[in-house]
Amino acid sequence: MITPKIIHPVKVLLYKRLDTGIDDELGPTGFIEWSEPCAIYGQVKWDKFESLAPVPEGSDPVNTGHVVFYLTDWQRAGGSVADELELEDSSRLIVTEVRPMAHYQGKSFHVHVYFSRKRSR
Repeated sequence: MITPKIIHPVKVLLYKRLDTGIDDELGPTGFIEWSEPCAIYGQVKWDKFESLAPVPEGSDPVNTGHVVFYLTDWQRAGGSVADELELEDSSRLIVTEVRPMAHYQGKSFHVHVYFSRKRSR
């Protein structure tokens, strides 16, 4: 059986969101615990890179795109929305959406993991 392939895969580190600190009296503290990184290989596609979005504080660069992973690799790693990805160039990305793709004979072989760049502020 012919299966769709990923072209030019690169190493991507997946940091799974484990827990958000919640104080009994104050509620969420903003502290987030992350898992140890898990390496998966995927094809990165930048949709918008360094395009400017005007905001009251000034121009804020917008960086969005998606990574194509094999569905089995993504499921094995246990990734989901709100997890973080790190590319080889140390870009830290937040997963915003996950969509199954590359359907063939009623089965999905790839998953598109959409991301936005993590803001430093």
